[in-house]
Amino acid sequence: MRICLISREYPPETGWGGIGAYTYQHANALAALGHDVEVIALARKEDVVEPPIANGAEDPSRHVIPLHRAVWGRLLDELATIWISLPYSHYLFKSTIALWNKFIELHAKEPFDVVEAPEHLAEGLAIAMTKSCPLVVRLHTPHFKFVAERYHNLVPSFDHNLFGMLERLTILNADAVSSPSKELAQYVSFNCGYDAESIHIVRNGVDLNKFTPEGKRSLTPTDRVTVMFAGRLEERKGIHQLIDAIPQVLEQTRNVRFIIVGRDMKVGKRSVARTVKSRLAASGAQDYVQFVDHVQLSEMPSFYRSADICVVPSLYENAPYTVLEAMACGKPVIATNSGGTPEYIDEGATGYIVPPGRSTELAAAIVKLAISPERRTTFGEAARRKAEATLECRTVAQQQIQVYEEAIVEYRQSKQYAQYRKSPEEAFADVRDLIYSYHQNLYQLIYVHSLSFRIKHWLNLVLKRPKLCAAKALLSPLNMAHGLFGNKSSMLETWTQKLDGDIRSKEAEREELFKSFIGYSVQTSARRRPDN
Repeated sequence: MRICLISREYPPETGWGGIGAYTYQHANALAALGHDVEVIALARKEDVVEPPIANGAEDPSRHVIPLHRAVWGRLLDELATIWISLPYSHYLFKSTIALWNKFIELHAKEPFDVVEAPEHLAEGLAIAMTKSCPLVVRLHTPHFKFVAERYHNLVPSFDHNLFGMLERLTILNADAVSSPSKELAQYVSFNCGYDAESIHIVRNGVDLNKFTPEGKRSLTPTDRVTVMFAGRLEERKGIHQLIDAIPQVLEQTRNVRFIIVGRDMKVGKRSVARTVKSRLAASGAQDYVQFVDHVQLSEMPSFYRSADICVVPSLYENAPYTVLEAMACGKPVIATNSGGTPEYIDEGATGYIVPPGRSTELAAAIVKLAISPERRTTFGEAARRKAEATLECRTVAQQQIQVYEEAIVEYRQSKQYAQYRKSPEEAFADVRDLIYSYHQNLYQLIYVHSLSFRIKHWLNLVLKRPKLCAAKALLSPLNMAHGLFGNKSSMLETWTQKLDGDIRSKEAEREELFKSFIGYSVQTSARRRPDN
């Protein structure tokens, strides 16, 4: 089967987040099963030219998977009103257009049998609406859930609600939907009105040959019990609850050390790492905690092996890879009962489940394992057995192949009912015109109601297009003169009409230039900036 995986992030250049890690492992598992897999991901934001095709695997022992990076950083930047008024949707539009452009290019050369894309940020929106290929939407956690739960300080603004609407359209127009947890499937079903029974439950998988109990250990051995947290330092990951729990653990046992592995984040301009370190110092627990900056996935097995207990105190998680990877490395896991995490952990057998946001219960669970080496060993061995039985990545990939096959059948039956039924090239033109018309509408509204904006408009025109500015400045008195003299001066009328026509022509060129910044079809090349 020829499969296209679309993901904004894909390691190493654009991150090891949950979706990137899933796509990386899933692509390799599919290739190991003999399928023809290609990945489309975003280039780095600063890239202005398309990087060469990579093999999609940083490890030479991995499968060779063509990786196509779509350049996106400068798309829409000329349309300032969009990123000012809709900053989040601005990101969605330009990154989605870039991914769609690259897909159409590859699909035209050698058609794919099926495409998989995450629902998060509606990455498969264009394919869902045009029915240009069978589409499987993989649930990871939609943006509309983050907004509803106010995670990351998000509020239900028009911008974020537009995000959510586009995610729902993608889900509802996909040929099949799969989810790594029943909890997420039920949430999406209720929120979108999608039949819960039609959502395929396919667990996230883990590479059991890479994540193993035996092998290299990155941390210096110690007699103390090592408790590890792996994840971004942000509120949703439960870092603050863990920091609250540490002094409570130390009240009952000092034979512990805490290792916090993850990239620092900021709330406003303040570093979360700096905040939690200050709190640790205030409680006198700083000597028991070590911080490690973000670690590449290839190095994570050695960190899991160095740990005795892994904690995942997230306020919400769908199916976190930290749980799967720790289990595969034979470690007991303490996690919260929020989201789909409890579906992966057997309470009292492979780890403990505690309520989210409850540092006292989290501390109690850590102490239970910290004071009992026998329990840690028993839980860890059971965790590895469960991973071997249910989470092996190629077994999971084979289950997803069955979803692909159902999507292909559904696509043949529903293609004629596509929401957008013209060609992909016409879709580009329509989206381009819609975005540009929004920009123009807002631009004119601000121009009419803001004197400072009008001043900036004319200054910008003087600096960037002085000839056009001079022509517009001259046209106004010519029109006044023509109004005074009427048809008495044919030469004046000719000059006025010619100048007006030249200005309209240049404005049309400028409009086409702006539209070209929105993105263009494979058949259209980038336009040269027009002369003044």
